[in-house]
Amino acid sequence: MHQLKHQVSLEIPFEQVGIKDSFWSEKLKVNSEEAIFHQWKKLEESKTIENFRIIQGEKEAFRKGYFYADSDAHKWAEAAATILMSREDNDLLKILSNNLDLLISVQEKDGYIFTYNQFHFPSERWINHQIEHELYTLGHLIEAAIISYKATNKESYLDLGIKAADLLVKVFSNASSKQTPGHPEVEIALIKLYRFTEEEKYLILAEKLLEKRGRFFLFGMRIFKENTSQKKRAKEVSRQKEIFFDKKEIKQETLMGDLSKDGPRGLGIRFILSAISGKYFQQNKPLRKLNKPIGHSVRWGYLVTAAAMLYQERGNTKLFKSLQKAWDHMVKKRMYITGGIGSLPLLEGFGRNYELNNKYAYNETCAAISSVFWNWEMLLSTGDAKYADLLEWQLYNAVLVGMSADGKSYFYRNPLEVDKTFERKEWYKTACCPSNISRTLARLSKYIYSFNERNLWIHQFVGSKVKVPLNGINESEIKVDMQSNLPWDGRITINLECKENLDFYLNIRLPSWTDKPEIHINGKKLDKLKLNLKEVKTASGIIPYESYYISMKEDWNSHNIIKINFPMPINIHNSHKNVRKNRNRVAFSRGPLVYCFESLDNPNLDILKEHVNIKRKAVAYSSEGLTKLKMLNKENEELTARPYFSWGNKGKSSLLVWIKKYSKEFFEKTKIPE
Repeated sequence: MHQLKHQVSLEIPFEQVGIKDSFWSEKLKVNSEEAIFHQWKKLEESKTIENFRIIQGEKEAFRKGYFYADSDAHKWAEAAATILMSREDNDLLKILSNNLDLLISVQEKDGYIFTYNQFHFPSERWINHQIEHELYTLGHLIEAAIISYKATNKESYLDLGIKAADLLVKVFSNASSKQTPGHPEVEIALIKLYRFTEEEKYLILAEKLLEKRGRFFLFGMRIFKENTSQKKRAKEVSRQKEIFFDKKEIKQETLMGDLSKDGPRGLGIRFILSAISGKYFQQNKPLRKLNKPIGHSVRWGYLVTAAAMLYQERGNTKLFKSLQKAWDHMVKKRMYITGGIGSLPLLEGFGRNYELNNKYAYNETCAAISSVFWNWEMLLSTGDAKYADLLEWQLYNAVLVGMSADGKSYFYRNPLEVDKTFERKEWYKTACCPSNISRTLARLSKYIYSFNERNLWIHQFVGSKVKVPLNGINESEIKVDMQSNLPWDGRITINLECKENLDFYLNIRLPSWTDKPEIHINGKKLDKLKLNLKEVKTASGIIPYESYYISMKEDWNSHNIIKINFPMPINIHNSHKNVRKNRNRVAFSRGPLVYCFESLDNPNLDILKEHVNIKRKAVAYSSEGLTKLKMLNKENEELTARPYFSWGNKGKSSLLVWIKKYSKEFFEKTKIPE
């Protein structure tokens, strides 16, 4: 295992953790048996896979899709290989193998794959670094290659990534700031490849690409030049298309519908200014001076994830302090209650402080996923429970909502207010989110535990089994078998086997959403156990209290039973006063779940105009395999709220997360009284 000097705890390879959970097992089953095959079908229908066959010479046709379409296929390959690391599936293996063999045949001798250039501009490379996603696409290829090798043990699949990475090292080792990518991702891939191969040249390149960012002189001139170049190239593509389709006398096929860019006034001007200044690309300042989240939110998430990984390798404290400041700023001033990030359409990114419009909220699913990645690396770097806490919140709310219950339709953006004009789609022109969700769910098990020589951490309460070596010696192995009732019930049982009196600490996270946790070890209740009731102020009231780890060093028996109860009060959230759209409104959560009001649950009410007026404690009850909430509107009629992740599964409907409050006096308290 690759050792890092600047890491508090070590990640346990996800394939070593077996999940058997009352909630997540069904989600993972849908992901591995339905979603992954549906995505492959859509990649074929959208001609994304056909593009590679065209380059190979297997088929004569015209390339389809945006210049970055290759990346959707590469993320799918990573997701498929990740699934195969945990379960056997001959059908999936066959599709993956055929796909990877196709990529091998398409990859040029020096390692280059980018069908946009290979088809339209075979003599051109590395033209528009800020716009055309060349390095981003190759980054996803490298990640797919690593995990595909692990899943199949075929050297040729790993070589796909190594050849691409070696080409990047050759071309970009002396790169200027102008050659840093506009969409970060390859940096993550290069660091992963370094950790897998121990070839330091990949880490060195990742570091250079990160450190050279934001050092442009007159960035606006650069982006104007690239935009002009890209338009010229797009015009040439159109000319080629006209010639091809006239020659073949066939109709041009169209890709599936894309997203609306509707948003607040002045959005177009703000986008132009953000691009010219470099903020949109996170190129306005050097990385270690980016103390606030800015620009395109997915790019931001990938950038800071790579930066946290670089810190773990190099230990640059100035860089890491900037990451900590940026995280705090994001959570306190630029994040929705669901954990979604990126409030502005068109920019697909962050707005100003407290600019959290519910209707126009972009909250791209990929952005939430990138934030999960960032939280994990920050957690490993610090051991601070707040990162594990937000990771949990985002997984249950901002990520899980992106995929339908049957795994066959998706949300790209995730608003908090909808008026029956918004619904899930089977696919998008920009199809980054479906396979990104699948690869994230497939490696869910990596986020549950971590360890070091004398500590075992339990970060997430997902039913699972794992064997953990301590002190680097197999004789000190700890076996963990955890059963969990989350997210519906806070009761958890952990069976722990180890050598008697083994000298280690067990660290269990106390979540921010509970108030009076109880823990029993071998029948003995832990005394003086209470949550740190220091309130955390955030833009959307996202975190009621601080989260922290309780660290236990016991005279461990060979067999130990740890019983946990995390009470799940129904929390009422109030936004910061500067979030104007949420004034005199409240939102509800229970456990790690944010709740919403959907018109299908309340057919006789106009959800968008309702006022909630609770005269008695809201009631949690089971329905459709979910825990829903019952409360009253101002007319004393019943209102039903469902978990946010579960909305939009039955067609178009209205949705509201922040509902108007009728009785102002009642809502002065943070929680509903007993």
